[in-house]
Amino acid sequence: MSSRIQIIKGDERLEIIVKAFYDDTKQKILLAWIVLFSLCGLAILSQFFQDYDAGTKVFFGIYVAFWFFFEFKVIYAYRWRKYGEEKIIVENSQFSLIKTIGSRGVTQRFNIDEIKKIDFYKDANGGFVKSMNTSYWNINKYHLVLTLDKSIIPFAIDIETKEAKRILNELRSFK
Repeated sequence: MSSRIQIIKGDERLEIIVKAFYDDTKQKILLAWIVLFSLCGLAILSQFFQDYDAGTKVFFGIYVAFWFFFEFKVIYAYRWRKYGEEKIIVENSQFSLIKTIGSRGVTQRFNIDEIKKIDFYKDANGGFVKSMNTSYWNINKYHLVLTLDKSIIPFAIDIETKEAKRILNELRSFK
């Protein structure tokens, strides 16, 4: 089991902590990319306030909207890789998924009865889309999924298949 994954079992509680995958070299490259991309975006943004025709200003506006979206996504990925962790807690007929970056996080709670099954996540995308979704700067390489009545909730980001099997076995045996 990877040092990124910690399993804490008690009589009435199971807690699984998955720390974000971190690669120092890739993180430095990502930081350089953020700095350069930020400078490019600011340069384009500064041109928005110059004397251009309406069509050019629309182009700048659309460009800045896309730039802002990708800026947000990459900064989120940088912070997730450096400070992120997932907690999976089963306690008192509750299943909790907690994604935190530093001290801030998002918690999703479900009653055990609502969960139809816990299984491996099967990504419907293939080829180029799958390649993009599994890159270091993208945070959506899920390995497990909760199946509820009307939705699926993917979790367990960037873990090995062997680790996913171990977590799945722990969750299934604890229920």
